[in-house]
Formats: sequence, C-alpha cells, structure tokens
Amino acid sequence: MKKLSMFLPFFLFSYSCFAQCSEKEIPVFLVGPGLVGEELLHQIKDNFSADGAVRVVGLANSKSMSFNLEGTSLEDLAQSNQPMSIDAFVSQMVALKLPNSVFVDCTSSQKIADSYQSILRSKISIVTPNKKANSSSFSSYLELKDLTEQNHVKFLYDATVGAGLPIIQTIKSINRSNDRVVKLDAILSGTLSYLFNTFDGTIPFSQVVLEAQQKGYTEPDPRDDLNGLDMARKFLILARESGLALEMSDVVVQRFLPEACFAAASVSEFYEKLKECDVELSSLAKEAKQKGQVLRFIGTLENGRAILSLQAVGSDHPFYHLSDTDNIASIRSLVYSKNPVVIKGPGAGAKITAASVLSNIIQSGE
Repeated sequence: MKKLSMFLPFFLFSYSCFAQCSEKEIPVFLVGPGLVGEELLHQIKDNFSADGAVRVVGLANSKSMSFNLEGTSLEDLAQSNQPMSIDAFVSQMVALKLPNSVFVDCTSSQKIADSYQSILRSKISIVTPNKKANSSSFSSYLELKDLTEQNHVKFLYDATVGAGLPIIQTIKSINRSNDRVVKLDAILSGTLSYLFNTFDGTIPFSQVVLEAQQKGYTEPDPRDDLNGLDMARKFLILARESGLALEMSDVVVQRFLPEACFAAASVSEFYEKLKECDVELSSLAKEAKQKGQVLRFIGTLENGRAILSLQAVGSDHPFYHLSDTDNIASIRSLVYSKNPVVIKGPGAGAKITAASVLSNIIQSGE
C-alpha cells in the first residue's frame, strides 16, 4: 500500500525555496480575510515581507476594500471607506494590469465564485479553497477549465478538498500519465471523521456531537456537517477531476440520522431529536466493536457512481486507524490496481489550508 502525506513543513519549504530562487513578483488580490484568509496574510508577511516576491496589493471583506501597489493590510482595510462590491473589486484589479496577478478567494460565497469566469477572461489567475465554483453545474465547471486554457492562466484549488493533502494533485498526476482512476474511497469531512473516531457506543452520540461543537469542531449548527453535503461537494470535485460528468444530484448521500433531526426548528430542538437516536447508534457502534470494526462515514466512487454512507470497517481497512480530524483517500487506478495510493493526514485547520493556498499562489506564477 503506497502512502503519501503532505504537511505544513512541505509548504514552508516550497515557498521559502521560491522566495530564494525566483525574481518573479506575484501581486495578490485577496477577498475574504477570515480564519484562512487572515492566516494566509500572516504567512505571506512572515515569508515574503523582505523581498516582496508575493505582495498583497488588493484586499477586501464583505464591507470594504483596499488597494495599494506597495502592499495593503488588515489595518488599511479597517480604515478604508471604499465600499466592497465584487464587480468594483474586479474592475480595479483588472485596471491595474499588473503582470502575474492572482485573485485569491478565501470565502465560501457563491457570488464571489460566480465572478471567476470574468476574472479568467481578463487573463488573471485564480487560487481558492472555495468549493462553490467546482461543485456547481458541470457545464460551469467545464467553462472554467476552457477559459483557463484559452487565456493561458491558472485556476488552482487544491485546498478545496483535504486542506493541505495532495488529493487533487494525485488525481491530476494519474490523469497526466494516461492512467485512470478506477475506484476512490475517501473520508473528506474533518468533523465527521472526528465524531466517528471518538464515538464507540459507550458515550451517547448526542453527547459526542455536543462536545465536538463546544470544541469548535462543528459548524454552529452541527446539522451543516451531519447532513454530509459539504463532503458531497468535495466528492463531486474529485469525481469530476477523475473524468466523470456528474452533477450534485448524482452524488447519493445516505444519511445516518432521520429527517426529523434535520427538520428541527432550532439547534436545541435538533439535540432533543438527536437524543432519540442514541440507543440505535450506540447499538451499531457496539455491534461493530464486537466484530473488531469501527464506524466510518465513507464516500465511494466506482463505476460512475458516487455514494456516501456510514460503514463498519475492520482493522485490515486503511480507514480503521484514524485520529482527531484526519482526512483520508484511497485511490485505485489501472496502474495501482492491487495496492491503492493512500493519502492521509489533517484535513482541516487554518494554517494547513492557508499553506496549501499559498503553495498554489506560488504555482500560479511559475
């Protein structure tokens, strides 16, 4: 079994090497200085402030935007009285006509993603961890690919799946070698990974979810994780990268909770409904444990079908030994037909995600 892992030190080495070896400057126009975006700004400042090889010249949040050819910052943005609109931001970015410009979208906004086509037509590269563009309609996905090629720019989105793990890169590498993905199994939700790495039936599942929420491992409304839709978006991206013309409606999510949980009128009501599932879920976990198995929420892509479901796996399965918020992907191709390529590691976190975005920024200038 082949294993690949990618962690933060790799990215630190990657862009430190770039700073030492390249004279090409990359002007960055960043929208969305939230957790990932702010961490990205710190990493750029820490590694490129001296030589300016990567310089943030445009910055925007939901309220305002700031531009400065010498470099702009969160402090400048806080003092800016220039209201933010994506159309105005893109217009100013295009008007500057800076060579090697890259638009970086660190939001989760569909509206920002909808601007990608016009940005690519303006011959500006895009780097993003935002999943919305590549998980919308398949025709839109193809259009972005075509515009990237036609305008000789780059559209890079490694951080949309697995944060800093090289899952998309590996699939692209398989495609470039005229190989083909035959089967892909993956756990692509740090939240769902944590929940089932923790839950063994001895503690009620509702309590495990509540504690995970209190630790910040879930969204404010845990149903946004438990419904499997975020993982489905990531799986759709991988399916398309593997060459399948799938739509979101083609990705089957077999929920392990009843509809009553998701239909609850509030988060507190959701927890009351979730408690009603504790006995059944504990029974499943204990039954699996008696067989030497553990529960995992796994997505599988095979024979043109994508299905996400709760499964029990034994100690001989690559997904058995996971911890914390690990993401993992097992990729079987024509070449790797007997022993799949297994990629495992942290699949969430601002530092890791920002490092992946920064690596893509550097790649955009190569």
